[in-house]
Amino acid sequence: MVGFALVLNAQVKMKIEGVCPASTDTVNVLDLSHGFVRAKIPARDGRFSTTLPIGIGELIGLGNRVYYMPVFGDTIPVFVDLVEHQVKGSPLNELTSRCDRSLDSLHTKTVAELASLHSQLTPDNKEMFSERIQRVIEEQTAKRFEILSAYKNTMVPAVYLPDFCMEMTYDQLAPWLDESAPYMSHPRMQLVRQLADGMRKKQPGRMFVDLTMNDLDGKSHTLSEWCGKGNYVLVDFWASWCGPCRKEMPNVVETYVKYHSKGYEIVGVSFDNKAEPWKAAVKQLGMDWPQISDLKGWESAASEAYGIMAIPSNVLLDGEGRIVASDLRGERLHAKLKEIYGF
Repeated sequence: MVGFALVLNAQVKMKIEGVCPASTDTVNVLDLSHGFVRAKIPARDGRFSTTLPIGIGELIGLGNRVYYMPVFGDTIPVFVDLVEHQVKGSPLNELTSRCDRSLDSLHTKTVAELASLHSQLTPDNKEMFSERIQRVIEEQTAKRFEILSAYKNTMVPAVYLPDFCMEMTYDQLAPWLDESAPYMSHPRMQLVRQLADGMRKKQPGRMFVDLTMNDLDGKSHTLSEWCGKGNYVLVDFWASWCGPCRKEMPNVVETYVKYHSKGYEIVGVSFDNKAEPWKAAVKQLGMDWPQISDLKGWESAASEAYGIMAIPSNVLLDGEGRIVASDLRGERLHAKLKEIYGF
């Protein structure tokens, strides 16, 4: 096992040097746990060097915001080659570099495949090629985790899981939540824990959690007025300020028009914090279904009840009020409703 006892408050002065493209005048040191630029290293004639106080096991990125090499804080000096994308240093940092190069290679190949497919996209074959594009993305996800699985008994997954987890299903994420795994002790895994907890709250088979909020006219309602009453209900989490929500809404409207007469209901739960933009968006987007909100933004009671960390999000409930699926968007929502209603 390549790892260490995690003592992030134990700092050392770590020697960092390397090579970079000759045109580079500054190499950024990114704090990968908090997302800010921690330091800037001057570069001259394609070389850079510094000594940086850093906690043992702390994760930094060397490069820029577009591309960087991940490095763990260590007592052993590190040499970072930003031209050949390689790191030399401690066994852990060299192992991380090996994984990083494999993932980069996969990403480059996938981008090329997607570019080729997009170049063949026409209005007539849009649906067929969209399915092929989705398959390429799904294949990349599977291969990415196949690569990462080789490093499961090390600290390396702490570098990548926080970046990958938002794209994962609960079934994909669950095998990585072994508390005995070395990487689980790293602070960066807190995001993964939070996401997994939210996903658990939306797992099929769980009963819906009731919410009490006001409608557009300020009248109090509960979700149980609509949920668990014998019909399928889509509880849709959104906000007027959310661009992706607004982009997805015509698709949600289409399902309402198609299936409402068969008993299908939608209840919108808004993460807005001001009433007027919420009301305006409901009217503008043609959302002719019940709407409720506590107007608390991300502090909404729905966030805790359903583990909502990003919107748009939703849960589809059966007639008894049990979750049958979650985060259905685009064609996935249409496919699930077609499965249920038969058309």
